[in-house]
Amino acid sequence: MSRPRKSRASGSSSVPFLVLDENRLAWTAVESISQDEDSAALTPESMLIYGPSGCGKSHLCDLLVRAREDSTKIVPSSELAAQVTRNYKAANTFDPVSEYSLLKLLILEDVQHLCRYQSAQRVLATLMDELRRSETRVVCTANQPPAELKGLIPRLANRFRGGLCVDVRIPGPASRVKLLSHFCSHLQIAIPQPVIRLFANELSVSPRELLGLLLRFDDLATQQKTMPNAKLARALLKHEIPPATIEVEDIANAVARQFGVRLADMRSQARDHAVAVPRQCAMFLSRELTGNHYSKIGEYFGGRSHSTVLYACNKIHQQLDNDAGLRQQLKRARQMLRSV
Repeated sequence: MSRPRKSRASGSSSVPFLVLDENRLAWTAVESISQDEDSAALTPESMLIYGPSGCGKSHLCDLLVRAREDSTKIVPSSELAAQVTRNYKAANTFDPVSEYSLLKLLILEDVQHLCRYQSAQRVLATLMDELRRSETRVVCTANQPPAELKGLIPRLANRFRGGLCVDVRIPGPASRVKLLSHFCSHLQIAIPQPVIRLFANELSVSPRELLGLLLRFDDLATQQKTMPNAKLARALLKHEIPPATIEVEDIANAVARQFGVRLADMRSQARDHAVAVPRQCAMFLSRELTGNHYSKIGEYFGGRSHSTVLYACNKIHQQLDNDAGLRQQLKRARQMLRSV
């Protein structure tokens, strides 16, 4: 059985960042910024951290924020695009330079979301030029390198390529062993080394997915009142892990079938209870099974905001403790997804 453990409510963000071969270059670059107290010494180049979801880009950005909290701002790229769009429709002149020029560091997350918005890309390119003059460092994150971001305008791609581009990668087997041991140590979860090695060898997934698996395994052992062992681990691997290629659309379809509602209604602006609950469940499962950012999930469900998806995920998470019927419906939806 597991020992009493630290709170896990805040997820992977509560676990200290672990430097691995797959993220060492990005971590070194972030450390060079966070330890530089002289703003004049900051190079005028931008930095782009890219890699798959769940591999630590946001965690690295959090390290920067903690190091320079009083002079740093994180802006989701979807927020920048929405601001540009609102001001364009209102025929106003949008001037982000005045808002950000006093910062020492601006962090723009998930710039791949700007690929559909050329006007927002042009604003960002201009902003980067202006902030360079005021010696404000710009750090961006993306899920792919600039050359693979479809829809990226040349002007902005050149800004990224002119700076420092560093990647974070899916950890290899040896790094996955280190990560799982790191999670166990920090969260005070007692998992035998043979089980850790089994998970590390079987699952080529992101650190966030590894953490989710570890927590599900620990909960399963607690529920079944048994010691964590290889037999239980193999059962979890066989029955609980969804396909790596699962998409939000797959999840939405499975939930719609389970609840007997139309997918089009779930993606509409309808707010009645019969549609809202399945939509919230689909958002919850999308976050759990894909690791996509809240804003990306919201885009699929009718362009809903980051905060709306976050609220839905928290609400469903709280209801699962007391609603056996809802737990059963989500279990059936996951079973459908295993056949996708």
